[in-house]
Amino acid sequence: MTATSTTKRTRKTEDELIAEYQAKIARIEERKRLDEMRSSPTLKDFEKFKKQAAKFAQACVDNQRHDIANSTLALINTIERQVKDS
Repeated sequence: MTATSTTKRTRKTEDELIAEYQAKIARIEERKRLDEMRSSPTLKDFEKFKKQAAKFAQACVDNQRHDIANSTLALINTIERQVKDS
C-alpha cells in the first residue's frame, strides 16, 4: 500500500503577488529612511543640544523661573519635531 499526497499547492494571484512586493518595497524604503535619519549629523548634534537645554530648563525650575523653563522645553520639542521630520 502506498501513501498518496493529498496536499494541494495554492497559487497566489498576480494581484496578491503585487501587493506583497509593494509591501516589501515600502518596508525597505522606510528602513532606509530611518537609517539615513539615525546617521544624520543634525540628529547627533541635536541630542547634545537637548541634553544641555534640559539641564538649563532644570536650573530655571530650581531658581523659580518656570517661564524660562517652559519656553526652553517648548523650544526643545519644536526643534526635535523638525529634526525628526527632515
